[in-house]
Amino acid sequence: MNVKTLLGVGIIGVTLASEGQVTTILFDNFDGYANQAAYEAAWAPIGTGTPSSAELSTIQALSGLQSIRVPGNTTATASLTQSRNRRTFAESGSLSTVSLISFSFDFYDGAPTGSPQRNYANLQDTTAPGSTGQLISLGLNNNQTGANSGGQFYMARILGYTVTTSPDPDGGPAEAGTLGAGAYFKLNDFGVGGRSLGWHNLRVDITTDDGLSTDFLFYVDGILAERVSNISTAASFRSYDNIVIGSGLSNGNTEAFFDNMSLVTTVPEPGALSLAAMGFGALFMIRKLRR
Repeated sequence: MNVKTLLGVGIIGVTLASEGQVTTILFDNFDGYANQAAYEAAWAPIGTGTPSSAELSTIQALSGLQSIRVPGNTTATASLTQSRNRRTFAESGSLSTVSLISFSFDFYDGAPTGSPQRNYANLQDTTAPGSTGQLISLGLNNNQTGANSGGQFYMARILGYTVTTSPDPDGGPAEAGTLGAGAYFKLNDFGVGGRSLGWHNLRVDITTDDGLSTDFLFYVDGILAERVSNISTAASFRSYDNIVIGSGLSNGNTEAFFDNMSLVTTVPEPGALSLAAMGFGALFMIRKLRR
């Protein structure tokens, strides 16, 4: 097993004889809910305004007939949120040099030529994350315009990570817009396609190659789009226990849809551990040479 296989493992929810143990912590395509009440029983509404919950919807769906719709709004504020839900689950477990945490979902972009609006989903460690790495977000946010950072691309956020404005050693344009600690950045370092109308898969693989810091690999439609390496220390390795759908804030009256929400962990088979370690070591050396 090479390092690309380990880092790029897909969400399949079964034991792979040649790759190792894949544990599905959560998978939800939202087709098993009979009605809105059933959805809210699993995904608790956490908006403080009206509506407090996103909607179980048949307007758009990638798999089956149902997805989750976050309606457009222009009234939600930091003190009065709307259309937001949380699903809690058993702890994912923390990182090691031979483990992988992978968070992904399908996102329907209905306004790919407009400026990015606040439509996203979060993977969280605790319901009130406040420290580095306790919140990882994928989707879109309005701290950058459609013209910033090279144009229209999907976005991500790592709580506690300060986005660099200098040229990225991995490539891609320098980030611009309203940046700072925990700001959203665009996923466009490796020539991935830009935003377009329809469904797109967004994914982050959370790893550590040295056991000392956290690495994040972001994918758009299965293609590596961005890498953020060596964040914080081993003390900030996180075990995640909830997912939040929707920003809860004003989204410029731009609706969004979410489907196939997934969180898995992967640990290779014992016979593959040495190969995995060699692969991570090679990747670490490549990063050092690039710098």
